[in-house]
Order: sequence, then structure tokens, then C-alpha cells
Amino acid sequence: MTPDEPDRLAALFLRSAHDAPERVAIRDSGGSWTYAEVAAAAAGLAGRLAAAGVVPGDRVGVMAARRAGGPVAILAVLWSGAAYVPIDPGWPAARRAAVLRGARVRRVVAVDTAHDTPEDVPRTDLTTPELLRTRDAPPSSPRSRPHPGAAYVIFTSGSTGAPKGVEIRSAAAAGLVESVASLIGMGPDSVFVALSSFAFDISVFEIFAPWAVGGELVVVAELQVLANRLGALLHAPGRHVFCQTTPTVLEHLLQAGLELPAGTVLLLAGERLRRSLVAQVAHTEQVWNLYGPTEATIYTTAHACLPLDPDDPEPDLPIGTPVNGAVAEVRPLSETAGEVGELLIGGPGVALGYLGRPDLTAERFQDGGARYATGDVVRRRPDGLLVHAGRLDRQVKIRGNRVELDEVEAALADLVGHGRVAVRMDAHRVVGPHLAAFVADPPCDVVELRRRLAGRLPAYMVPTRMYQVPEIPMTSSGKTDHSALRAPEETRVWDEAVFETLSKLWERHLGAPAAPDGNFYALGGRPHTARRIATGLAQAHDIEVDIALIEQNPVFSDLAATVTELVRMSAPRAEKGCSKRLGESG
Repeated sequence: MTPDEPDRLAALFLRSAHDAPERVAIRDSGGSWTYAEVAAAAAGLAGRLAAAGVVPGDRVGVMAARRAGGPVAILAVLWSGAAYVPIDPGWPAARRAAVLRGARVRRVVAVDTAHDTPEDVPRTDLTTPELLRTRDAPPSSPRSRPHPGAAYVIFTSGSTGAPKGVEIRSAAAAGLVESVASLIGMGPDSVFVALSSFAFDISVFEIFAPWAVGGELVVVAELQVLANRLGALLHAPGRHVFCQTTPTVLEHLLQAGLELPAGTVLLLAGERLRRSLVAQVAHTEQVWNLYGPTEATIYTTAHACLPLDPDDPEPDLPIGTPVNGAVAEVRPLSETAGEVGELLIGGPGVALGYLGRPDLTAERFQDGGARYATGDVVRRRPDGLLVHAGRLDRQVKIRGNRVELDEVEAALADLVGHGRVAVRMDAHRVVGPHLAAFVADPPCDVVELRRRLAGRLPAYMVPTRMYQVPEIPMTSSGKTDHSALRAPEETRVWDEAVFETLSKLWERHLGAPAAPDGNFYALGGRPHTARRIATGLAQAHDIEVDIALIEQNPVFSDLAATVTELVRMSAPRAEKGCSKRLGESG
């Protein structure tokens, strides 16, 4: 019988804290804190959790804004012997409640956020300064967790219409962190600039990789993820700088003018990686293409992309070879498929399963839980490198976030009141992959429907475009024929010229790359900013735009669609001399 043991991720941090207690462990826009200070803060909060009734093996929700307090709260939960369940404050209230109740958390810790959580879930509220205030007492030792209890539970999109929680073992996460940190060359001089949501599993590596080697974690607030500000953060003379994001986010940042220092090491994950994108950052020290489902603990394979092979004609770069002792098996799709098939993953990173879902766990975790069937189709090249070649199901990636299209369809059908809906992934040359929804309900207000859907699903799961269609095509077996979906020509979507204009104005005055779910207010928009954007739209398209138009349509895609409608309406009205500002009453 395996004995209980302290959390392995916390142990990585403690090793560095013992070796260099006065070294800076974490930094954000509000200050920096040493390993000794973080250890004292984490131990203090762990003690408060224990006093509140949290025992080893429990689950504790962590809902934190992107400040230093978030990672410290995560460390504190692990220190207490509990498992943490990350909650993104940006999720709709219904999603936050569903995850907290589905995880059956003992308590939720909220740091730097006033977003609500269910009243029946006990809550501890803190700010980063409160959490990291100086303590004189020496920190207590971490409490042991029952074997093989989870260190964290990450909820991902579920094909049944509800998110599912993946339980990850502490030993699996710590082993992966140590292995990949060594692979990419991290050491005590490393600075890791963290951009990911704490609810995205790659954030586990962002937090604990620098702490495992005695390096520094820099937590970047959302408003700092702008090309000019991020570029300044990446300049750290004498330090080895690492930065992790998705290919889509990197592409948007480059379009907005981000200049990467030559010494930067980029880690790209969550989506297919095109050779053309890597060519734009080939001056950096290295670009790693990392692949791995949440169910196999963050990363399963890795590939060093630089230098690019000029003789390799493939547009997509390989996902590489296994890391951390992972076993990658390609199960052929047919007898003639050869080296193309579904990827099965074995090894130390395989998750415990889906929390409270033994049926789904048995379906996807095979051979008694020793292997995970990913649903990803891969091809093994003659040189042994794996290439991602698609999916066996309707799971897609939107800016690195995993989305089950069936979950979006279920939420949409519930709002519409019938099953005459369909959702697919489309691509746009500027914003990249996004969701498109089709609704066979003529009286439906698609803009209002999209807003109601945003009250249930995370922003990246809300369709950017919604089409009203006469009917949803069906196959001969009575199932939705997604391949036959066709968008009507006349619908409430944006015009390309309007989109281009708004994208430039958005980036110029808000400093953020255009994204379908970008929110004017969340990006710091103010009345004077709205006035400048409205003026730019008016001048570019010879229309009158009131700032109320932006105030009433703060989401980028809604604003683009509304301005497009105004442009279409203005032409005949202009001829009659009766142009009117959209957004004004009367």
C-alpha cells in the first residue's frame, strides 16, 4: 500500500525556497515577492483553510484575477493537502456554479475578484496584498494527501452538454514539470512570463516550472497582454525569458506590433502550428511545439521547431516525440491506414479519470486506466515525428481552448426551445478559427440569442456568427448533416471592409488585437475611447455613428455586425437626405 505523501508540486517550490529564500519567486504589476514570502503566505492560507474544515483529499475552488495572489492561492490549496479546482472569473455565473457544484468543493478561495459564487459554497475572499503581507512566524509543513488523490481538477468542455472534470495526480504533474523544464533549458536565471488563464491546464506548467528551478514567475494581467507592454516585459537583460501561449494569440500579437527579443524561448500549444507563423519568429532562441490533452497531464509530446528545415514541404509542424516517459501508440484507422490512426497515450501522465463519471472514464481510459484514447488522429512520419491530422469526433480548438460542439449545440437548443440548431467551426483570415451557429427559427433575434448564450458559456464557446436558416439539413439516418450547412448571403454578419476598419481602430485605441469575443469595457474602454472609435468608423464609411452604438454593443463581433447593418442602411437613406445615427432614440 502506497503511503500518503505531501504534494509533489508544493515540494518542487519548497526545494527552491530552501535553496534561495531571498530570490524573487513571483512578480506582477503591483510588486514582487521572494520565495520566503510566498512560502509564508501559502502556509498561512493553508492554515486558514484547515481551520475552516478543509482536510487532505478535499477539493477547493480557486477563483483569481491575473495577479500574483492567484498562483499563491493555488500553492496554498496544495499545501493544505487538498486539490484545487480553478474557476475563471470571466466565466458566466452559471458556468462557475456548475463547475463548483460538479466538483463538490468544500470551499472557494476568491482572490482579487468580486464575481459571485453559489451561496451554499463557503467562500474566503482575499486580495493579493492581504495574502502576501509579511509574516514573522515560520511556515508550517505541507499536509500529506491520501494516495493517489488529485492535485487539481480541470474542467473541460463535454460532449454531453455539461463540462467534465479531469483529475490529475500530483506526481504526474510534478514529473511533467521537471521533465519539460529540463528539456527546454530552464534554470535559476529563468523568467517565465505567464499569459494563460489559471483554468487552462498549461498554466500549471507556467506556475511551477519556474518555481521548480528557482526562477521567477511574472504574472501578466489581461490588460498587459498588449503588444507594446508585453514586449517590454520580455526584455530582461541577463535573464533567460520563456513565454507560453497559443498560435492564434501569438499571431494576433505579432499583427499588433509585438517585437520579440532574440533571446526569447517560445512555447506554443493548444492548436496546430503552421510553419509560416514560426518563420515570423525564427530570430528567437527557440520555438517549441507542445501537444497534450488535459487527460494526459499538460504535455505528451514536444518538438523544437528551429531551425526550420527548408526541405520539409509540410505546412504544419510536427507535434514531435513523447516527453516525460509518455508512450504514444498510433492505432490504425483501418488495415490499410499504415502510420495514420488514433493516438493512444500511456505512461506516468495518464489522469485518474473524470470526476464522478465512471462511465465516461471507462470509455476513454482503457486497459484499466493505463491508456487514454485521445480521439486525435495523428500520422507518424518516416523520421518518427508525429503530426496532428484531425479529430475522430466533433471536438475543436478555439484559441487553444477545447470545445465540444455538442455542448454548444445543447445550450443553444435549450435557449431556442427545440433541437433545430447546429454549430460548426469556421475560419476567418484575420481572427482565425471561430464558431458559427445555424438556427432554424425565423422569429429569433440572433444578437439577443448570442447574448443570452454568453450568460451560460465561456466567451470562446459563444458562436461569433449566427445564421437564421429555413431548415437544418439532415442525413438519411436522421442526424444533422453538418457538412451540408450553408450560410445565407443576407444575414446579420460583418462586412469585410467594416471588419478591417474596426479591427484597426480597436487595436489603435484599446491596444488589444481584434477578437470576436473581445469586450470594449473589459479592455479598459472609456467614453473618450468610444468617441474616437466612433469618429474613425464615421470617417471611413461616410456614416454617422454615435458612441451609444459602442456602449450598446461592447462585444467586437456584435459591434462589427451592427456597423455593417448601419452601412447597408445608410446608402439608400443618404440619397434621400435622411441619414440617422444608429444608437440614438427618436
